[in-house]
Amino acid sequence: MGTNCLASTSIGCLFCCKGCNAEKLRNAFTFLPPKPSYEVQPHADDVAKGRIVYTMNALNNSALYRHAAESSEVHWATTKKGNRIPVVWVRSASQGQDNSNECFATSGGEASPSLVLLHCHGNATDIGLMMGPYVELAKVLGIEVVGVEYSGYGAASGKPSSSNTYADLEAAYDLVRSSGVPANRIVAYGQSVGSGPVSNLAVTHVLAGLVLHSPLLSGIRVVDPQPERCCRPSCVWSCFDFYPNHKRAKQLQCPALVMHGRRDDIIPFYHGYTLYQLVPREFRWPAYFPIGAGHNNIVEADMRSYFGELSTFLLDLKKIASGLKVDPPGIGNPRVLQYPSFGVFRRHEPHQQQQQQQQQQHQ
Repeated sequence: MGTNCLASTSIGCLFCCKGCNAEKLRNAFTFLPPKPSYEVQPHADDVAKGRIVYTMNALNNSALYRHAAESSEVHWATTKKGNRIPVVWVRSASQGQDNSNECFATSGGEASPSLVLLHCHGNATDIGLMMGPYVELAKVLGIEVVGVEYSGYGAASGKPSSSNTYADLEAAYDLVRSSGVPANRIVAYGQSVGSGPVSNLAVTHVLAGLVLHSPLLSGIRVVDPQPERCCRPSCVWSCFDFYPNHKRAKQLQCPALVMHGRRDDIIPFYHGYTLYQLVPREFRWPAYFPIGAGHNNIVEADMRSYFGELSTFLLDLKKIASGLKVDPPGIGNPRVLQYPSFGVFRRHEPHQQQQQQQQQQHQ
């Protein structure tokens, strides 16, 4: 029996074990919520707001994570599914100050309203563990970062599911819009499993742009042992599929940046490469495919290149939001990377260690 047939047969057995419930099968494969790394301390004057309080010693002992908690605010949002989720809003450290990062200044050198990065994390972490990366993105790029918690993760109510993640992100998007942020300044960023909800948001709502970080073609395609051959699970069990990013990539109407490590052994590299090819040419910005990076270390493998690629993309989005016409870099339109100032940039080991441990346990 070939590997595709074996994988397809195994999924069929698991389907029976899950009571022939496709939703239970999808959730068992996809979501690995860790032990909550935080609690939300309510605001004294507003029960709809609060602040992050870590429940892990590693996070409490990190100066970076303490700073992240102090420079952020939690907003509660209720999804259309009835779940209550915390959404953490990290402000740029440079707001109200001179911004040395060229990508967030106008051509005349004057500061203009910052972009808001609406971030969907991977399946083995929560927004508490992501606070280090959030504050680093905000500080290095001079933007605001809004971290979305999934139902059933961290302090959120409900249970994790693909349909709930769609509702979670939509609730966060509505919260950002209701705070006065125009749609053309919201950038959706999806990492790993997070690529599913952000791809859906990009074809149903107006966005400034989309970033796909280690994305998947679709949920079931991740388990295809030999994707080019017959009897693969994504063909046999296509009725179980979810997060159809391969379909949504073709429908994009906003600039998209795809980044994927070529040594990714969790979501193979061809997922990101194929999605990049599927994005309509007029919205297809140059991809970032670092040779030495795996699934969880795209940032750490080459920080300068990662932030250079991201800041260059965001610069183009900022120009578009200001009314300028910007075409994807290519022939006749060469790309010049804009490297931001790193300042007191630090690594975020607590987040990485927890995520790697969760994935090892799953494997």
